[in-house]
Amino acid sequence: MHDFLTTMLEHKKIEVQSLKNRYLIPEALKNSTRDFSQALQERRTSFILECKQASPSKGLIRSHFDLLRIASVYEKYATCISVLTDEKYFQGSHSDLQIIASNTSKPILCKDFIIDPFQVRLARFMGADAILLMLSILDDATYTKLATLAKSLQMAVLTEVHNQEEVQRALHLGASILGINNRNLKTLKVDLHTTLELRPLIPDDKIIISESGIISHADVKKLCGHVHGFLVGSSLMSQKNLNKACKKLILGENKVCGLKRVKDAKAVFKHGFIYGGLIFDPESPRCISLKKAAKLIKKVPQTRLCRGICQSRHQNHYPICMPTALKSHTTTWKLHL
Repeated sequence: MHDFLTTMLEHKKIEVQSLKNRYLIPEALKNSTRDFSQALQERRTSFILECKQASPSKGLIRSHFDLLRIASVYEKYATCISVLTDEKYFQGSHSDLQIIASNTSKPILCKDFIIDPFQVRLARFMGADAILLMLSILDDATYTKLATLAKSLQMAVLTEVHNQEEVQRALHLGASILGINNRNLKTLKVDLHTTLELRPLIPDDKIIISESGIISHADVKKLCGHVHGFLVGSSLMSQKNLNKACKKLILGENKVCGLKRVKDAKAVFKHGFIYGGLIFDPESPRCISLKKAAKLIKKVPQTRLCRGICQSRHQNHYPICMPTALKSHTTTWKLHL
């Protein structure tokens, strides 16, 4: 029985020939001007957020694949943006790459099973600033040929590894950005321990990205001390509210409590917080009246993200505020007993 990589490579050769028939690329291409490598080094923890409509392991992930909407959200949170261009297994296209590249200031990674120089040139032609090269499908000579071409166009190379042998090959080949794929592409199974296992083998002067299986802020916290950043796609693309999903992934569940003014509430959500807290305890200096709370919730766009807090000892106040706040779209209650 063929594993996924073997089957994929057989089809990719056919797809590459189809691309050559469809696209006429000029001999002289403009070099990339967005520095993928530098961007990954400017933050303590970087996030390469991915545009992915489907995957071999999950099938269709995002039925409403609005690229302009995705680009506008990722512009706020991503260090770089990855775009899947594989057609058969990820339902991607180079048109997707072109649209994203034209609607963001972020460096763009073309993520595909790249096996031919034509794919590198096409990626650059469509606006990519970096390419993914997978050592699981490339021999050293082919990798060197593709990486050299990319660098001649001022494109970065994210070199993907999954085991100790591939790490050693990557280092021997001079890779500067290594992506540790937590997914075994032969079985499609994911194990985050792969990052922890391979990280000690890589020198500290390399940029290290953890790929696949990052689904929560807890995963980020678990691995952030070991890597420079994360490549995340499926866990974001599967969420209807992409903006909130990005916030929760990067910042975790968080709240600013004691809001009393509309401008403060707007500032809270503008700066990436998930919840705003309203305090109804009369003894608190941050107590807000029910009338003002209703006004605040009405004026702040993220009204359904507000939280109400009551002290149970004020029994004459507690029964009043609960239904009023619910009526005003407060979705969560925190009771101090």
